[in-house]
Amino acid sequence: PLFTFNVNRPVNNRDATIDGWEFAGQHFFGNTGFGIQANYTVVRGDVGFDDAGDPNVNQFALLGLSDSANLVLMYENFGFTVRLAYNWRDEFLQNINVGNFRNPQYVEEYEQIDLSIGYDVNDNLSVAFEGLNLTQEDVRWHGRSTKQMWFLEDQGARYSFGARYKF
Repeated sequence: PLFTFNVNRPVNNRDATIDGWEFAGQHFFGNTGFGIQANYTVVRGDVGFDDAGDPNVNQFALLGLSDSANLVLMYENFGFTVRLAYNWRDEFLQNINVGNFRNPQYVEEYEQIDLSIGYDVNDNLSVAFEGLNLTQEDVRWHGRSTKQMWFLEDQGARYSFGARYKF
């Protein structure tokens, strides 16, 4: 043959179990317009990546599993809608068997704060402001060790303004 190819493809040949719980609640404090919303998700799988395993052998592991939490302070009154949100996600396995040494790729623990403000000017016109990742947190990926950085997403804060008019 003129060319030799190395071809890899995923195969569904293993069993795994995922268990978890989600706790959530929302409450407004009387007619004040102030409220709170919170949730916490716990996820566990029975197959993980062995970082000390043989780098010459492919491993099977469950991807994307991590605990997460959100806490939102809210205000809804007099045409205003305000949300200040804290979002957190624990470290998780993003990819496996990468490269010649079959490395894992982990996305490290991440948190950010978001803000959204909306105001109904009248029955037809509303305006809005949204700020995402106000603390300008970055997302960092690593391999078998946190010293083996694969990727760094410099996200920065993002802002948007908008208006909506109903005819």
